[in-house]
Amino acid sequence: MDGAYHIIGGPSFAERRKRDVVRRFFDLSGSFWTGQNRVRAWGLTIGLAIGLLAVLGVNVSVNRWQSFLFNALEKRDAANAWFALWLVPLLALAGAGAGALVVYTRETLQVFWREWVVARLTDRWISGDRYHHIQTAGIEPANPEYRIADDVRIALDPIVDFAIGFFSATLAAITFIGILWSVGGSMRIGDVTVPAFMVLAAIAYGAVLTTATLWVGQPLVGAVARRNEAEAKLRFELTRVREHAASVAREGGGPAARRSIATVYADLVTRWRRVVGMHTRLTWFMNGHGVLAPIFGIAVATPKYLAGDLSLGDVVSLGAAFVQVQAAFSWIVDNYRQIALCYASVGRVVDLVEVTGSDDQPVPAPAALRVVRPA
Repeated sequence: MDGAYHIIGGPSFAERRKRDVVRRFFDLSGSFWTGQNRVRAWGLTIGLAIGLLAVLGVNVSVNRWQSFLFNALEKRDAANAWFALWLVPLLALAGAGAGALVVYTRETLQVFWREWVVARLTDRWISGDRYHHIQTAGIEPANPEYRIADDVRIALDPIVDFAIGFFSATLAAITFIGILWSVGGSMRIGDVTVPAFMVLAAIAYGAVLTTATLWVGQPLVGAVARRNEAEAKLRFELTRVREHAASVAREGGGPAARRSIATVYADLVTRWRRVVGMHTRLTWFMNGHGVLAPIFGIAVATPKYLAGDLSLGDVVSLGAAFVQVQAAFSWIVDNYRQIALCYASVGRVVDLVEVTGSDDQPVPAPAALRVVRPA
């Protein structure tokens, strides 16, 4: 028996990927923003958005501060240089406050969202003795308690982080592209004038990097899913031996059980090594980008500086803005492995949702179960 993602009489996880798994998951979890906790949910969401805007404001201020400081240093303007240095504590305080607000609202949102989904999913599993019915019918997915306790967390926490990353990346791309455009201006290459040359360079660099890295990392999603299947199958085999310990011992089934577990574990090791290899290649590519991006931005701006069209502060500002734009463009690339892990857990939660009732069967609101937190 494949004890991970397969349900007797149902589609495998690989087949379910062709269906709208994400929609089914959010049918379960999205009511956090429309149900009885909507005031808390929206309050935390708005507070998180304010914190992200504050972080962006601090990053823009630091970029302009760098330009101001290096221009003062280039001119040996002691007054402005010292004034810029005196601003450092204020920038640090603003950055610390904005970051703390983001951390508090993000982690609090994750805690309460998980509480809502666990309560709703557990009610769905327990109500009407469904946990018993799906077990006796032979359609119970492996480790339903693990799916409720761990897979919900593994699925939900990254979703909040992905939303933060997408929101921040979009705003940062728009803001820092504006800086590249306004500060960098146009550049003459022979008889040709290239408008917004820093913007074009950033877009071209980001497009090449993102395309190449997605090509390198695309197999990781399937590899993570197959590895998680093997992990769950190993847990199933170990649990089966424990639950049938008396009959296994009576019938002398120990050696057979050991061979079965060894076979499952060998398959798990093979799948793990595939994930390690793919993750290593992806990390190699991403780390190369991390070193190249700041240098590339400054290198593109250097000819215009040597021609006297940019100040030193402008070059530093453009280099920093270029890095910010690349971070925004490569957001999905940098989070590719986490997206793979999240999607695998989403699929496991949806497995449990599907066997505990169809869409035309009403699911009770999570009223009976309450997560009790210590005072």
